[in-house]
Amino acid sequence: MEVLPAKKKVLCGICEAKESRYTCPKCNIPYCSVDCYKQESHADCSEDFYRNCVMTQLAVHRAESGASGAGGGDATDVMAYLKAELAKREADASLFDGDAGEGNDEVNDNDDEDDDDDGPSLEERIAGIDLDKADPEAILQCLTAGEREEFELILAHPDKQAALLKLWSPWWEEETASGSAPLCPGVVNAELFSSLPDITQLTKATPSDSLPCNLVNILFAYCCAYRLHNGDLDADCVLDICSVLADNAAFSTVEEAILSATSVCTQSPKLSLSLGFCSVVARDVLVIVSAASLPVTELDAISAPSRALLDLHNVLCVQRDAAKAEYDACAKSDASRPGLKTRYSRLKRVPEKVYFFLVWLKSSYREWNLLKAALLAQADELLGRAAEAETHKHIVQQHKDAARPNKKPSILIQETS
Repeated sequence: MEVLPAKKKVLCGICEAKESRYTCPKCNIPYCSVDCYKQESHADCSEDFYRNCVMTQLAVHRAESGASGAGGGDATDVMAYLKAELAKREADASLFDGDAGEGNDEVNDNDDEDDDDDGPSLEERIAGIDLDKADPEAILQCLTAGEREEFELILAHPDKQAALLKLWSPWWEEETASGSAPLCPGVVNAELFSSLPDITQLTKATPSDSLPCNLVNILFAYCCAYRLHNGDLDADCVLDICSVLADNAAFSTVEEAILSATSVCTQSPKLSLSLGFCSVVARDVLVIVSAASLPVTELDAISAPSRALLDLHNVLCVQRDAAKAEYDACAKSDASRPGLKTRYSRLKRVPEKVYFFLVWLKSSYREWNLLKAALLAQADELLGRAAEAETHKHIVQQHKDAARPNKKPSILIQETS
């Protein structure tokens, strides 16, 4: 009988001490536990993972419930939530205490003394720290042991994080009271729009029939990046999703354009988004395209798709120029210089592509109803696939639960004589 070789054990690539049990979907490093996954040396992957989980859950929840988002993101809201969570945990623990004796009274008295501590508040402790630029560890050092414990609890539960975040409201969902087209609150260069030439000045060729489908791919990446970063439009994220701008791809149908973007969103380890999130983004594109046929005011005669492209064009130009400045300022001996050059080269020509679509939109495209019908079909299909995936996930979980042996609940606190 042939003896199969034993499977080679692979050590955790983070602690390098224990046998690995998992593999990071983004960088493929083997790791042994959640603690290792969240180590500072692996922060680039773990922070993206938690952020994507939170933003996916928030976007899908908002689309399903129509809620405008709850809570704020300032320190007062954070502390209020932490205190409520702590009170809830203390109430749960009291269920196991039974009749409190004198010893318990003494412990409670000590707790009261801790609660009455007149130390500086969290707002005072972080007053001199730039939260956007400070080292995360320096911020954590400002927390008390109890606050840090609660913070780690929140990190482990995306639903708790959702309660602390103020959900960004997409501009394309806000229509004026008169029922006219939604207005983009971002930087919309009306002067650039008014100076756009006719399409014949850019090319003598007849515009390709693939341009409307390519536009859908661009708008999908635009909406997805906005939602994923909760109102911050990141050029790199747009290019990760949009093969039209990144790779000069062309699509003959709306289905192909949507499928390309959703495949990247769901399969890329860098994004790892759900079909439910993608269905929300497809609806966003449908809203923008549908708004193209709504009336616009005389003072603001820019359609919703053109507004989206103007906003995207502005962000791409700003981030391209920033990338060039960062590359130019980097010393030739700096190890990061090749990466900065690659990023600048990637962004360098993209604004020109968006400019071409702006000219084409203003000059010649009017077939919005055909595009709306195709988009509606794709949005419905994505929603159906997302629901089917959730159903299968639920069934698999039920089978797993049924296969587990019944275990007696462990005794958390046992009275001793």
